[in-house]
Amino acid sequence: SCSKSGDKRLTEGTIELKFNETASGNINGDHLKLSFDAVVSDSRCPANAMCIWQGAATATFSFTKNNDAHRFNLSTITMKPNYTKDTIIAGYKIEFVNLLPYPGTVADPIAHSQRKAELKITKQ
Repeated sequence: SCSKSGDKRLTEGTIELKFNETASGNINGDHLKLSFDAVVSDSRCPANAMCIWQGAATATFSFTKNNDAHRFNLSTITMKPNYTKDTIIAGYKIEFVNLLPYPGTVADPIAHSQRKAELKITKQ
């Protein structure tokens, strides 16, 4: 099925966003929007390979609370100083759970249209 930007409902908990998709909704009286803007890098070890380290995927997101916009990067792992898996913005914790599809499970290169970010949002 097809959906236009803004059609997806944002609620507290886990959400899956397609590349360039925005979800919006009201949580605790706050009007929120969360968007999956870009894949910065994906160095995760392919499913069909043996690697020295697991690698990481990093993506750019936008979060808006009551018209106050924030743009940020999150990674699938936390390894300071370059990778962080979660952030707290305006009283909401946003965690990057996964980037799909996982490398090695589909043909390379992975098209942006195939990308999905799984995120978890919770009020702090």
